[in-house]
Formats: sequence, structure tokens, C-alpha cells
Amino acid sequence: MQRIYLDNNSTTRPAPEVVEAMAPWMHERHANPSSPHPAGEASADAIRAARGQVASLLNCSPSEVCFTSGASESIATAFASAQATAPEARRKLIVSHAEHSAVKYNAQRAEEEGWDLAVIGVDEEGQLDRERLLSEIDSSCAFVSLILANNETGVLSDLQGVGEACRSAGASLHVDAVQAPGKMELDVGNLDCDFLSLSAHKFHGPAGVGILYVRSGQTFRPLIVGGPQEDQRRAGTENVAAVVGLGVAAQLAHTRSLDTTSLASMELLRDTLEQRLLASLPGSRANGAGSLRVPSTSNLYLGGLEAAYVLAVIGQDGVDASAGSACNATSTAPSPVLMAMGRNEAQASGSLRFSLSAHTTAEEIDRTGDIVIAAVQALRSL
Repeated sequence: MQRIYLDNNSTTRPAPEVVEAMAPWMHERHANPSSPHPAGEASADAIRAARGQVASLLNCSPSEVCFTSGASESIATAFASAQATAPEARRKLIVSHAEHSAVKYNAQRAEEEGWDLAVIGVDEEGQLDRERLLSEIDSSCAFVSLILANNETGVLSDLQGVGEACRSAGASLHVDAVQAPGKMELDVGNLDCDFLSLSAHKFHGPAGVGILYVRSGQTFRPLIVGGPQEDQRRAGTENVAAVVGLGVAAQLAHTRSLDTTSLASMELLRDTLEQRLLASLPGSRANGAGSLRVPSTSNLYLGGLEAAYVLAVIGQDGVDASAGSACNATSTAPSPVLMAMGRNEAQASGSLRFSLSAHTTAEEIDRTGDIVIAAVQALRSL
């Protein structure tokens, strides 16, 4: 049985081009990029090339790209830097209720350490309360961290004017853009942000490597010290193979993000699955469908069933999906994002996420529809 993988927001399969590019750097081309000999210089050149590929994806300078172990480290670094460099009078941090746990946990830790934390609500379609957000960005604010594309619902946050408000107030803005590459055009100038985080395994690169964009001129303090790597922004010998893979993945994602036909095809597949399930399963609902979303993500309440039961049944029939963030997969609590959107516990616990990639086919979507409908109908009949 050929399995259907619809959990791409959790992780993606590395692209063949990525695997091919990485292979030499895990074998004969293994030198430390800080070494002065020709082999070391070749490794350093490979890292420079990857930095340029990421810069093209983000429309920034290569010098603004810092390689990390992934988005969790990037986010923690942005938080720690903002806290360490903030003037004494600035003790406020701002996040939203729709953030990934990597942001929420850093915000909660800061609050435990005495920082003032403002958490901005979202409406039933997952959109930020912009009026409250902008009112909270004042002279007491040091740092704002907001998600661009929600990992559970795909909802795109309206960040227009937030960067300008932060700059006017003297605060810095971090954008969690982890779910965006390859699904929309990314431009740090348009986002008007000071920091931005990405993780390669979310856009067909390897796991264990990511980036932190740091705007040129931004006051910065590294989280990991002990060496001069990454222009003294992140100590530790670089994982050359992973960085090379990230660079190729970034190049591929940049190409896809500009391919409007490919993005429209992905959106059509998403909508086809969504509309079929909603039409066939009374009482179901698409969470966040009233907002702009990335074209890859559908979050569906299937009406009165625990998501875990549905996932178990469709998993036996060959469909891999999820009930939300993989980082919270071991928790039995309902989705905090859906609860923030006004869903009750039953609705938040009974919603499934189907996340597509550029490699998802129409045949897979048709078969998924058959499998999910049959599973839900069978479970409802019990």
C-alpha cells in the first residue's frame, strides 16, 4: 500500500536535489570551514553560497543570514537578544494566542523572569486583534514576536504596519515565518522585521538546520557563545552538509514561491479535499477558511469525533495526517490555537490538519477523501 503523506507542516521529505547536494559534504568533502587549508576553504565557500541562496529567498543581504540548528533555536536567540539588549525602561513583550509553542514557551519564561507579557487575541477566523496589538506597541515595549503563517490552520497574519509601529516605538519585531517558504513570496523588507526564523525541514531541506535573519544594524547579542562562527552571532562548527542542503532547499522554495501556477494548483487540491469532506460529512467545518491562508493547509472539524480516533483509522488505511502541531502531539489537551479562535474543547480536540506539499497529487487527494469519509462514517455509526 502506497501511503499518502499529508503532514507536511510537521516535516517535509528532503528534495532529491537537496540530498544530492549534501552527499559530498558527508563523505570526502568533510573539512571544517574554519580551517585555513584548501579543503576548509572549500567548505567555507559552500557555506557562503548557501547564505546567498537564503538571502535570495528573503530578499536580504547575505550578511544578515545566520545559520542555526533550526527555528526553535532561532526564536530563542531572538528573544534572548531582545531581552539582553533592551533598555531598563522597556520590559514589555508582545505575542499572540496563535503562536507556535516555540514562541509561547520563550514568552512564558520571560514572564516568569519578571517581564510584562501582552498576549494578543485572534478572532474566530484566526486574525489578530490589530487594534489591541497596535495599542500595546508603546514606549514600554521591547520586543514583538508574531507568526506569519499559522502552522495549524494556515491562516496568514495581517502584519501590515506592525514593523513601522515597532520602529516608531523603539521596539524590535520578530516574525516566525517557518510555514511560509515555497508557499508564498517572502520579503523581509515588506515584512519590515528585525528578526525572522526559518527551519529547513519545513521546506524540503534537512532537519537540524535553520536560519535567523538579523537586520543589518540591529542590536544583537548571541545566545550561543564560544567561537567566532556566523560573524560571532552563533558559536559552533557549522554543519556544512546541512547548510548546503538548506541553501538548495531555499533556492527551490524561492522558485516555487514565484510560480503562481504551482501555488494555484496546490490551493485547488486543498480546496477540493476540503469541499468534498465538508459536503459529505454533516456538522463539519473548516477552521480559518474565512481568512487568507497558505495554499497547503486545511484544518477541519469533522463533527463530534475525537481527532485521535479518526487519525488512527485513516492511518491504518494509508493516510498520514495530524491533529495540529507536531510539537504538541503527545499532549491530550485541545489545540490552544483553535481554543483562541473560539472553538470549544470538543471542536478543538476533534479537528484534523491536512498539510500538502508541491508533490501532492490529485490522485492522492481523491483517495484521501474516500478514506476519510469512510472512516468518519464508520466511527459515527458506532
